[in-house]
Amino acid sequence: MMSSLLTVGDLIADPTLDTSVVAGAGGLGRTVRWAQTSESAEPWLWLGSEELLMTLGLNLPAEAHAQAEYVRRVHAAGIPGITIGADGLAPAITEAMKTQADELDLPLLSTGTSTPFVVIARTVAAVTTNQLNRGVLVLSRLYQEAGSQSRAAKRNGDWAHKLLGVQVAVEDTATGCVVIGQTPQGALRRHSLSTLRATQLLVPAEPPIDSLLLVHLKLILSVDANSLLQVAHGAITDGEATLQLGLAGRLEPAQLSGGTWLKEAEGYRVLATADKHRDRLAMSLALHGLLPLVASWKRHAVAAVREADLPAVRQIAAALEITLGSSPVQHNLADLPGAADEALSALAESAGNTPGIHEFSGLQVSLLARSASEAQAIVTRVLGPLTTQTEQAKMYRQTLFALLEHDLQWQQTATALGIHRQTLAYRIRQVEASTGRSVRKVADISDFHLACNAWRMLGL
Repeated sequence: MMSSLLTVGDLIADPTLDTSVVAGAGGLGRTVRWAQTSESAEPWLWLGSEELLMTLGLNLPAEAHAQAEYVRRVHAAGIPGITIGADGLAPAITEAMKTQADELDLPLLSTGTSTPFVVIARTVAAVTTNQLNRGVLVLSRLYQEAGSQSRAAKRNGDWAHKLLGVQVAVEDTATGCVVIGQTPQGALRRHSLSTLRATQLLVPAEPPIDSLLLVHLKLILSVDANSLLQVAHGAITDGEATLQLGLAGRLEPAQLSGGTWLKEAEGYRVLATADKHRDRLAMSLALHGLLPLVASWKRHAVAAVREADLPAVRQIAAALEITLGSSPVQHNLADLPGAADEALSALAESAGNTPGIHEFSGLQVSLLARSASEAQAIVTRVLGPLTTQTEQAKMYRQTLFALLEHDLQWQQTATALGIHRQTLAYRIRQVEASTGRSVRKVADISDFHLACNAWRMLGL
């Protein structure tokens, strides 16, 4: 940050200026960039924002109501305060003038006869010149630091924090993802940046950043944000196309970072979330330097992430405040579609839970693609007594499969089987008693679906 700006309070605190407060002490924090003498009856026509009015009071009205109006007009012009020379040339300051100054927090000051107004003017000019010189130095360092940063350092934004003394951030408007820096705490000011994608600069409301410095900061961060967002956009586009190949069963390990992305010892997971979070998730993964393998799948968003990257993804999920369902660890890209279904099941199980990653608790879909023995194990584990060939087991099994085929629509299932709905309910209760699973629990429904598919795969 540039050095603190000179205030009215700073002037009266300097004993060499022999200036004291008469009224309006609530406005001593007002900034003073210039000090100007005026004996005009309407000084607000000549002075403006942050210019202290110094007057002997030659043209100050004597009437109480006129003095109060004088204060109101000075305040409306943005003049930070009035100091009146104690030479005895001004009319008496009325209570109405003091009251109006107090109400508007406009400092009304008195300067002793030993202090010429030129001394106050020179003091203000000297401080302002100092501030401008320091401002030029800060700007020089700002451009120097910005030009020497690596991509990772630009994304981190610490260099700006060190120079300014406050935290700043650049936010992607569409996704809400932080592109540069960290979101400042407390009240914020937002400034639009000139970037290809809509972005905003977030800075603390207090202390304010000098306006000249802010202009140059916006220029620098616009360039950095454009660079980071272009790289992220390219990675997101490539990642989506790659994951779509994997979900279609056509992805080879060599197509992912030359074969280095997937390592047998690490494995990967598929995560699922609501489709409305797809762009935010992809952008955040890309900005964090992770491969953004994110695509739409069955009206949801799914992402493939390495097991080694899971801690970072947990932090991303917490920052985005989204819930993710997770498949178990996978080691073969051929299992991507099955793992995506497992992630969807885990997401369904986690409905209403807090943001974060919720792991799949059922059997692995990918087992079905490996061997008949594993498919048989699923059937036995899930259906239990219903795998026998007795008439009763067959009836209950067929009833369960019919209910699954009709998406748990009870009346449609009863009609398809040609039975009464109460009969259907009785049979399903027997299924639940035999298997220890319920058609009212998402995880158990998932297991029933797996068993049904395994049963048909085995040709039973």
